[in-house]
Amino acid sequence: MEYKEAKHYLVNAEFGKCEHFFKENDYQLEYGYCKMLKGEVNEARKIFTPIRDKDMRADWAYLFIQFMNNYIQFMPSYLQVRNFLEIDIGLLMTAGLSEPVENVINACDIFYQINQESYKFIARVLLNYDYPSVAKVFLDKGVARCYNDPELHFLFGNYHLKHNNKILAKHEFETSLEVLPDYYPAKMMLEQL
Repeated sequence: MEYKEAKHYLVNAEFGKCEHFFKENDYQLEYGYCKMLKGEVNEARKIFTPIRDKDMRADWAYLFIQFMNNYIQFMPSYLQVRNFLEIDIGLLMTAGLSEPVENVINACDIFYQINQESYKFIARVLLNYDYPSVAKVFLDKGVARCYNDPELHFLFGNYHLKHNNKILAKHEFETSLEVLPDYYPAKMMLEQL
């Protein structure tokens, strides 16, 4: 097996097809993710601990486990939230770990204090995994706090499209362009409406 194939299995929650490969080839980060996404968080934490200082993603994963377990002692960095929050919520959802997903999402205000785009990240992953009504909660929070984020309005437009409301979708895409006139995704959506 090649690394790319094993990683494909990992992101699709097919751990039985990749966990051994990662362990045997000393891909500690990926092996730890297999454990974490199988719900074996204590094992995952043991794997992440010795590589935290060398690998920002491993440090994030170690900290992310706290949020999964709803027991938070240490905070991640701005860049860790920016780079990994959305991806890892998606991985948890793919793995079917609903309680850890809820725990992470319920910490949204903590993430917002670290990175003000956090509501947007959470909303986008919820939209992508077809939870639009829950995503709307985070879209509302995001727009209330970061109105001048064109991507938030773009996401809100997509939310309205999922609900077959082209008028509100058009309004959000136009608002996105008011905030940032050259925002290409909003331009493209308006052309398609």
